[in-house]
Amino acid sequence: MTEIDALLARARLRRHPDVPADTVPYEDSDHPGYGEGITRVADAHPADPAAMRDLRTLCDSLLGALAPGTLRFLTDQLPEPECAWLLGCALHVAGTDEGARFWWQYAAGAGHTPSAYCLSLHHRARGEAHAAAFWYDQTGLDAMTDHDTIPVAGTCPPVSCTFDASVPTVLRVLSRLTSPGARRRPPRADAVTTYVAHAVRRGYAEHPGVEIPVPGPRFADRVSSLLTETAR
Repeated sequence: MTEIDALLARARLRRHPDVPADTVPYEDSDHPGYGEGITRVADAHPADPAAMRDLRTLCDSLLGALAPGTLRFLTDQLPEPECAWLLGCALHVAGTDEGARFWWQYAAGAGHTPSAYCLSLHHRARGEAHAAAFWYDQTGLDAMTDHDTIPVAGTCPPVSCTFDASVPTVLRVLSRLTSPGARRRPPRADAVTTYVAHAVRRGYAEHPGVEIPVPGPRFADRVSSLLTETAR
C-alpha cells in the first residue's frame, strides 16, 4: 500500500454530503457581486408591460409567417441561429421563457441581431435593466440608419418617400393594428408552438440537471413535417 492509499483509507466520507449547487444566480448589476452587504432597493427596476407586449407581438407575427422550409437545422437537434430565434419565439408564446432565453442567447452569440433584440425586450419585461441594456447594445440599432425609400407614383415631378423601417418602429405599428387578445395565429403556428413546447418540457423532465432545452431525437424532422402538413 502506498502512502497515498494509506491516507485515503483513513479518510472519512460523509454518507450524505451537503454539496452546494454549482449555479451562479443572476444579478442585474453593472458589477455583479460588488457591494454584497448593501441592501438593494425593492423594485428598483419595475417590469415594463410595453416591452412584454412588444415581445409577444413580435413572436406572434413571426410564428404567423412560418412556412415549410423556414426552419433550418445544423443537426437533428441543433438549429441554425435564425431557426433558434424562431424556436425561442415559439417557446415564449408557450410560456417556457427559460428555454426561449437559451435559444435567443445561442442565436445572439452567433451574431443574430433580432435574437439580441428579443433578449433586450425579455429582460426589460422582467425589470432587468442592465441585462436589457447589454443586449440592446448588441443589436447596434442606435448606430443604424434603417430607413427605406420608395417612389410615389402619380406625382410630377417624381417624389420619393422615406420611412423608418427599424424593428422598434415596426413593432409599434403592429401593436396598434389589432386590439389586445384579438390576434389569431394560423393553425401551423399553433401546431409548431405546441409541439416545440412539449418536446422541450419533456427534455427538461428527462434531464433535470441540464439547463439547455433538450428536444429529443428526430426533432428537426418532426417540426419540418408539421409545417408541411399544416400548410396543405
